Amino acid sequence: MRALFDFLVKHNDWFLFLLLEGISLVLLVRFNNYQGATFFTSAGSVAGNVYSVFMDANRYFHLKKENDGLLAQNLTLTRELSELKEQLVEYRNKEALQNDSLVNSIRSGYNYLTANVINNSLNSVNNFITLNKGSNDGVRSEMGVFSSDGIVGVVYQVSANRALVIPLLNTKSSVSCRVRGSESFCSLSWDGGDPRYSNLIDLPRYAQFATGDTVVTSGFSSIFPGDLPVGTVEKIDDSADGMFYTVRVKLFVDFSSLTSVFLVGNDDYTEQSNLEKNKKQLKVGS
Repeated sequence: MRALFDFLVKHNDWFLFLLLEGISLVLLVRFNNYQGATFFTSAGSVAGNVYSVFMDANRYFHLKKENDGLLAQNLTLTRELSELKEQLVEYRNKEALQNDSLVNSIRSGYNYLTANVINNSLNSVNNFITLNKGSNDGVRSEMGVFSSDGIVGVVYQVSANRALVIPLLNTKSSVSCRVRGSESFCSLSWDGGDPRYSNLIDLPRYAQFATGDTVVTSGFSSIFPGDLPVGTVEKIDDSADGMFYTVRVKLFVDFSSLTSVFLVGNDDYTEQSNLEKNKKQLKVGS
């Protein structure tokens, strides 16, 4: 406190000077119109600039709150857009299903659904496809899966809202097929190579066909109805033992661009499947 008092005493001339200057300015502004107007105009301008700086600083420190609000709003809009896109895709799938020639060719006794591909692998010898439909939507295992181009595979496992499909591009896949125009049937099996091709194996040598012919489902199964397109005959070779043909088939479905599919189910699948299982217990003779 004493140091402050000593400082004031030491510099009292300066403080007196500043006080007198202040009084002079007040008198000048108070009793002279021009100087008064000039002072208040300048003071207003300075106050405005100070206020503007203060408001800018205030807005800056509130940016985080505003950004958080914008992020929440963007998230809500993104969710709504995603839901609208799903509804649009579902609507288009249903329209395509009603107009698709493959569906129109399915014989009675089969029911069908639509689904979207949400995961798809191409680089493995045992690829899988995941669909966005499950048991809650009526999907069950052993349903056939096809697109507007041709057959895709067979449903392997089902959860409440998802289905796992074994596609033709899986070495464990086997689909009963025939060459259109021939009544001889055989199995379509993938060798794990080029995803554009698969192979017909054990095709009898008496079967009449040529390169360029269309391969279709045989109908001799409880999964696919007959005559669904599969691909075209690309190359014909002899089997290793020379007893059958091995046929290279160029598939109609481009699995790299697969986005939506149809599922087909046999209404009599359970009955037929149980009946065919019971044949293992059959004993012939006395």
